[in-house]
Amino acid sequence: MGALAESLEHLIAGQPIALGITTCHCKAVAAQAPAKIDGLLFNCSQIKEPLECLTLTTLDKKEKLLVPHALLCPAIAKNKHPKGNSHLNFLARYSSNSGMAFGCTEDEALLHGILEVIERHILSLFYMAICKIGPPINLYSPSTSLLAMALHNNPYAIKSAQRLQIVVIKDFLGVYFAAAFPRAGAGDLHIASVGSGCSLDVNVALQRAVTEQFQANELYDSAGEELDKKTLELLSSSEKLKPLIEFSSIKNLRLPLIKHQHKQFSASVPHQLQILQNSLSNDEKKIFFRTLTKFANGCSVIQIYIPSLERFNIIRSGNLVAPQHTLLSCPTPTL
Repeated sequence: MGALAESLEHLIAGQPIALGITTCHCKAVAAQAPAKIDGLLFNCSQIKEPLECLTLTTLDKKEKLLVPHALLCPAIAKNKHPKGNSHLNFLARYSSNSGMAFGCTEDEALLHGILEVIERHILSLFYMAICKIGPPINLYSPSTSLLAMALHNNPYAIKSAQRLQIVVIKDFLGVYFAAAFPRAGAGDLHIASVGSGCSLDVNVALQRAVTEQFQANELYDSAGEELDKKTLELLSSSEKLKPLIEFSSIKNLRLPLIKHQHKQFSASVPHQLQILQNSLSNDEKKIFFRTLTKFANGCSVIQIYIPSLERFNIIRSGNLVAPQHTLLSCPTPTL
């Protein structure tokens, strides 16, 4: 089901947008109130060319946000922006379709999309902490019984997970975040493969992280190898970034345990959505979204953008990117 949903997301994302694109002056994008806390929108003030933008709205439809098309659609960023244009290359480097999600209802799509951008945000904070360009983070490991529960007591999955260092983070926005990577390091690969997951339910976060790491290994191909080779060259060029090659500083750490919780998580989709809205609002963050398509049976594909969330995770895709605090303090898109 997950693979089918993801394939639909990619299919819809690849369709040309006939309506909804607005050509904006760069300063109009940077002058929006959310741009004051978002380094990507803030730096649009330095771009001289008009920008093609998409209009996103808050969940209550009361506020709008113009976001450069290239930031939300990597295919557009890759195909439309000439390599010689450093200003537009800035947008292309940070481009991501994170937050794009399919759901059988609009609420379900919103929930998946919000969790995905939060996941990338916490993954970024995790990477920044490892590189010591961000504050340290409290790390935990799942107990044996908790991991078994998360993996539905599947013997093969449990045995395969024993070779992984599994890290849990639980101090941001009221969610559980998990990351999984090999204790042995990169092995025969250029860089260690990572799986990550995020949920209000620790079991779901763990399951997503571990199974995504399995998937990354199984689907590794020549294109993945080329990308990893490019990433290795980037990470190797900086002493600060080298720890991201195979997480040598933490891959064998003994961490405090999170134990199995006997009370089963049972919050409904609307309730989970409300919990996330409240957590983000308490942290002075706003959710903006756009609907890519809505099917006759009620299924939807949407995309989420939350100003100020980090995209430093893109560094492990071979693109030189900076944290939000750097972008906001050093306004130049050539970073």
